[in-house]
Amino acid sequence: MQVQREFIQVTDTRVVLNFPAAFLNRRVEVIALTVDEDPSPAGYRRQPSALIAGRGRTLGDLVGPILAPGDWADSQ
Repeated sequence: MQVQREFIQVTDTRVVLNFPAAFLNRRVEVIALTVDEDPSPAGYRRQPSALIAGRGRTLGDLVGPILAPGDWADSQ
């Protein structure tokens, strides 16, 4: 397997790749990955919308079991 790796600046929705002669009459796999991802700002924390903030409420016991101990009794 031969590999050709290039870093290019994409300025359009199309990119032209020039391959060496060894690639002629071969199947190739082309993978495009972005290398300059914008990292999220340090310490950034998402916040709920002001329209829904503080309106949620807990109904029932979230920690307790859903089934009672006898629900899984043997059916024999």
